[in-house]
Amino acid sequence: MELQLRHLRNLCAVATAGSLNKAAAELGLPQPALSRQVRRLESLLGGALFQRDTYGVRLTPLGESVLGRAETIVRRFDELDAQLHAHRQHQRRTLRVGWDAGPLSEALLNCLWQLRPEGRLRIVTVDSSSELNALLRAGEVDIGLFSMSTEVEQPTTDGLVLAPVAETAVLLALAEDHPLARVPALRMADLASEEWISVLGPDGCQEALRRLCGPFGFEPRISYDVPVSGPRCDVIRHQGCVALTQQIRPVAPGTVHRGVVDLPARMRHWLATLPGNPAAVLLPPLARLLAVAHDELVRERGASGRGAAVPTTPIGHHAPIAAPRTSLGRPGTSVGHDAGNP
Repeated sequence: MELQLRHLRNLCAVATAGSLNKAAAELGLPQPALSRQVRRLESLLGGALFQRDTYGVRLTPLGESVLGRAETIVRRFDELDAQLHAHRQHQRRTLRVGWDAGPLSEALLNCLWQLRPEGRLRIVTVDSSSELNALLRAGEVDIGLFSMSTEVEQPTTDGLVLAPVAETAVLLALAEDHPLARVPALRMADLASEEWISVLGPDGCQEALRRLCGPFGFEPRISYDVPVSGPRCDVIRHQGCVALTQQIRPVAPGTVHRGVVDLPARMRHWLATLPGNPAAVLLPPLARLLAVAHDELVRERGASGRGAAVPTTPIGHHAPIAAPRTSLGRPGTSVGHDAGNP
């Protein structure tokens, strides 16, 4: 027989009760079964742990020595078990939402505010879709919002529950005094001599940009490696370079967004979770609300007069869902950052 925690717990119960009958009742065991376990423990330890008399049982010197250690082990284990239980309860009351820094992060928070999921909201922001995919599969994120170019190799979605949201046009960002800003109908061939901003990282954005330009007969001159969360617009304005951007991103002062008529790239947005995750019930209504928010952003950018009006392709366009307000936060506060996508 190997020493187990239940043996030490039984020893403590008998010592506290001073009687095998009382201890057996407290432990929910038949008295003969508890007696057998005590005898096996005594055999394992090589000596008697209790002296038995008509008044019950008393600890022997060996029993006193073993009891001191047993009580410490049982108490430490119970403390650890309580901590783990509290952690599991906290995890069940926390909705962990992550994104790969696409431009829909604030809209996502506003949609969650409308749906009012139970519990507290925890935000996880990452630098790439690859990292978000890994966190989602590891169970460290309940819902992930992905935004990736169709030209970038997509992360595998096998085994995930998916809810497509929308597709967004990809535009060209350039300085407002750039000569190409005045060209009425830009084409990819017009960009052959330009310097580009791209992003290094696990999502392979630089490789995707090269694949995008290759069919048009040129290799892009990638002169600047600036994350989307970095000062891309400052570099564009001061250096005269160009970069791809999403139609739903705001237009920074000193820059403009222009459509490229033969640019094949688009951005796809979707929500994902693991099968069996309780958050899966939120995906359909959350995707519908987010699709509506996406369309509103498209209209706002088109109405600003500074960007190019390019049609988008919503996926599963639905009417807004009426929902109560939530305690998770009020809309209108942007949280998060951008990753290595346009």
